[in-house]
Amino acid sequence: MNDPANLHPRRLPPAERGRSQDKSRDDAIIGATLELLGEKGYHGLTMTDVAARAGVSKATLYRRWTTKADVVADAVATLSPMKSPRYPGTSLRDDFVALMEQVGNCDDSPEIVTATREMARVHPDLYRTLSERFGTFVRVELNKLARQAAEAGHAPISEAELDVLGDTVVALLAHCAGPAGAAIPRERLIRLVDNALMVLLTGTRAAF
Repeated sequence: MNDPANLHPRRLPPAERGRSQDKSRDDAIIGATLELLGEKGYHGLTMTDVAARAGVSKATLYRRWTTKADVVADAVATLSPMKSPRYPGTSLRDDFVALMEQVGNCDDSPEIVTATREMARVHPDLYRTLSERFGTFVRVELNKLARQAAEAGHAPISEAELDVLGDTVVALLAHCAGPAGAAIPRERLIRLVDNALMVLLTGTRAAF
């Protein structure tokens, strides 16, 4: 069974004594938080609203998350950019494009993404948490591509080079999305992969 602390890092651990906590309530709270973010934005969302929408008591909510920023951070982490993409497997380059499309867009929940960016600007701690999670996610996925590249005969890249590649991906995405966090066109993502990122991963530009 998955440990809730691994799924939601800011969630409080269950008490050592007492009744075991129902995981379905965690899911209901996370779902309610995302719904309310889309409807009210971060500033309009309250813990009382979350508890009511999830159908749980405020005590149940506070036993799991003590602050709004904590539950929002864990809720936002479940959005699609934080899930591993479906790699086509047709080529290393195509898999890299698939990753960039996943992390460069969140068209399924644009209102939530907008609310998240707004709250992150005025909550430095939350901004750091979300940024660290996003950076870690990108690096984990890039490590998969790096292993794939080595298996294909390319020179393995070092941990330092992988760090640089991850930082470059995050920086390019932030630059292309702009302050409004707009979705990045696929054509532009492909150009980034072909002309810059594949060079950092393999030492050569993508072959056409």
